[in-house]
Formats: sequence, C-alpha cells, structure tokens
Amino acid sequence: MGFQCQQFYIKDDQCAMKVSTDSLILGSYAGVNEARYALDMGTGSGLLALMLAQRQPQLQVDAFDCDAAAVAQAASNVAASPWPGRVNVQQGWVETWHGVRNYDLIVCNPPYFSGHPASESVARQQARQGQATPQQWLQCIARNLHEQGLCYWILPYSQAEVWQREAQAVGLCLSEQLAIRTTQRKPMKLVVQGWQWQPCATVKKEEMLIHATDGSYSSAYRQLTGEFYLAGTGSSLKAQ
Repeated sequence: MGFQCQQFYIKDDQCAMKVSTDSLILGSYAGVNEARYALDMGTGSGLLALMLAQRQPQLQVDAFDCDAAAVAQAASNVAASPWPGRVNVQQGWVETWHGVRNYDLIVCNPPYFSGHPASESVARQQARQGQATPQQWLQCIARNLHEQGLCYWILPYSQAEVWQREAQAVGLCLSEQLAIRTTQRKPMKLVVQGWQWQPCATVKKEEMLIHATDGSYSSAYRQLTGEFYLAGTGSSLKAQ
C-alpha cells in the first residue's frame, strides 16, 4: 500500500494514519520561502517531510513521531527518495522534543479526532486521538520555532478556535489561513493556518473547495497540489 508522487513514493502500510488530502494540502501550502531548517512534528509516513524537501532544494528537514513502526517506515521512504541526505527521521514525543536548533519552518498534521468512537485499530485510534494535548503541541512549537520562523498546521475547522487560543497563549500571531470545504454544499471541514512570532498588519485569508460539482478535484486543489500528483492519479484520496 502506498501513494506515488511525481518524485517519490510513500509506503504507509505500517502507519496508523494513511496518506490523505490533509497532508497533501498542508505540504503544498506551507511557505517554504528561504527556509533552511524545517521540522515535521508527528511525521507518520514521512510524506510532509519529503514534500518540503522537494519544494525547497536547500532545506534540511528533521522529522519525528512517537510510533516506532511509523518511524521505521518513514525512514525507509526517505532512504528510497531523491533526498536521503536532507531528511532525518527520529522517534520522539511532542511532550519532550527539543531539536538541536531552532527551525525556520515547522509543520504538523496533528491527531485531532478526540471524542470520536474508538477505531478498530488501537494504533490508529492512538494516532488520531493522540496523547499530547493542544497545549503541549504548542509548547513544543514554541520551544523549537526560530524568532523569524513560520509554523503551519491543518485541523478540522471545528477545532481551530481551541488551537488558536493555545497559539496566542504562547505568543504566536496568525499570519494566514486557508479554510477548506470538501464540496460547495458542505460546511467548512478543514483549516490550514500559518503562525509567526511577530503580528501581521493584515492576515491573509482564503477559501478552497477540494471537489468540484462533478466530484472531481477542483481546479484550485489541483493547482495547489499539482507538483505532487501523477497525471491521472488525483481521485483516490480522502480527507481524514
């Protein structure tokens, strides 16, 4: 099982959470700019880390996950990719992680299904619901984000307010936001937010549909994620 991107292949059969549109949106949207060092918190299969490496040729990426099987699979995916020397995968925990440097860019697709019914797989349930609280995720970000750095995450729209409070509590300021509907008729499902230490005079806010009226991926979604999908493979993924 896995997902073929244009420049790399992701195996995810050993990971509780599979490749989904969530990570593809986040990895495509996050501003890599002139970043030299990035951190992927809760990397899972390593998809986000490899997306960042593809987008910014000078970027060095550290990635961690608490699940040993996911770490092993992410490391295997990295080793098989074009950038094995630029992505470092380790086992680590949000509650205690502290990198050897502060990062220009931090990304995370955190577990956010707290309150959902128990999953069939204990590992999947743990990955979705997580052990660390939003406060602990934000404290980890605060410990590791450079004073000029940017942090991006993707969340259910319904949980954005909780995370926003915790972000503001550690001193972060919202810089941009992409609100996402799966279809035009459905309410907002997801939100990508970018955060930094310095306040922004204007917060950039946009909206996007994942699917067009005919069920295919929308032109906006295709444009955003286009450098990763192979032609003809853009119809098999779902939001988590």
